Formats: sequence, C-alpha cells, structure tokens
Amino acid sequence: MKKIFSFCLILLTTRILSAQMIIPITFDGKKYEVLDMSAKGKVLWGGTTKMIPGNAAKSESDGAANTVAIVAAVGENAGAGIKGVSYAAKLCSDAENGGKKDWYLPSKNESDAIYAYKAQFRIAERGSIWTSTEVNGTQAVSKYWYNGNFYNLTKVDTLQFLCIRKVE
Repeated sequence: MKKIFSFCLILLTTRILSAQMIIPITFDGKKYEVLDMSAKGKVLWGGTTKMIPGNAAKSESDGAANTVAIVAAVGENAGAGIKGVSYAAKLCSDAENGGKKDWYLPSKNESDAIYAYKAQFRIAERGSIWTSTEVNGTQAVSKYWYNGNFYNLTKVDTLQFLCIRKVE
C-alpha cells in the first residue's frame, strides 16, 4: 500500500509540475493571460538564417502579428539540420489551453508585462525567454530573467518561452 501511495504521489507531482498554467496579468492598463510553457523546456526561436519578409516580425509591441509572420515564413522549420524541430512561435500559435486558441509569442514590450510578474513563472533565474521580435536574419530579441534586460541572440539558441493572449 505504501508503494502504491508513493507512486501515486510521484505521478501527481509530475503532472502538476508539467501542467501548463494560465496566469492572468495586468500591465499599463492592459489585461493579458500568460500560458506558462516552461514544462516544454528550451526551444529554438524558429528558422536559422531566414529573415521574416517585409520586416513583418520586427514589431516591439505586436506579438500576435509577429507570431503570424514567423509561422508563415518558417512553417515546419525545414532548415538544414532542424527540419521539423519545434520552435517557440509555432508552439504558441498551436497552443490550445483553457478553451482558448489565440495564444502567441510575446513581443519585446509584452515581455515587460510578463516580467513584472516574474515570480509567478517557472523560468530559471539566470535563464532567458524568447520574444517574437526579430532583429535580423540570424537574431531575435530575448529577455534575461535575472535583471529584465534584452539581448539579441541567434535564432538557433534554445531558450524557455511563454505564450500570451490579450483579454478584452
């Protein structure tokens, strides 16, 4: 009986830790919900040297538009050596949680809203998260979790990520 109880406790704990939690936040008068994807681990931004056409993913404030542009350009990640590998924008775009399907990878500015609530997320203290804001063909903006600074990292680096949606 003790072994069965221990097994059930371990199973329940694993399920709770791997669950994707929805965390409501408010920042600068705007309401959002954030989907904690930390249980998915670290992933690529998407693509390797493919610049998103027409500067479509360079918005610092519209992560939803950036995400649509990234997924349209990168698709199933057909680059050499990364074919079919999951990437942050696609995972957010495909996410369905809480009966909602309008999740996206946050822009640079939207990541500030998330960072204001950083204690509620399971991101490594010295880790970084992806934003949907592209810098150029090989780099995208990341947010360093320790101090909130932004850094341009290569798109093939692997980082944790969170998804966000606007609440009307």
